[in-house]
Parts: sequence; structure tokens; C-alpha cells
Amino acid sequence: GADWCRPCKHLKKELPKVATELTCDIPIYFEEYQEKKHFVDKLPTTCMTIDGLEKVRFQGTDAANIKSFIRTAMAFDNIEAYGFEA
Repeated sequence: GADWCRPCKHLKKELPKVATELTCDIPIYFEEYQEKKHFVDKLPTTCMTIDGLEKVRFQGTDAANIKSFIRTAMAFDNIEAYGFEA
């Protein structure tokens, strides 16, 4: 996530905590926003990808959404979270 984005920093801490709480062992990756790759219009945005293709995304830092997202992702290979710099 973007270093200057407080919600991104919060999500970067909370996502692994919730994953541990839910016994999720899916790798979590954080990367900077790339306009041609991610098409993000709000920070923070979290995406689940399979073989590099986005399958699910959510925006924001709501705890219920984080849990729902991780539960949805638990059968898949990886999660990517990213932000952007203007």
C-alpha cells in the first residue's frame, strides 16, 4: 500500500491479523498501484488474484469486509493489496 495513506497502513497491519485469526495460510502480498495493471479508484483496495487475474476486490478497511474477503479467498492461491501515489 501507499506509504502516505493511513487507511493503507491500517489494512497492511489488519489483513495478516485477520488471516491468522481465521487460520488462513494464503500468501498475502502488498504492492504499489500500477495504473495499467490495477485500475484502482479508491484507497485502499484489496484484490484476490488467481494466476495473475483478479477474481475479487474490496475497498476500505471495514473489519467485517476484511473477514468476508479472507473467507472468500481461503480456497485460492494469493491476495494482493495495493495503493497508489498521485
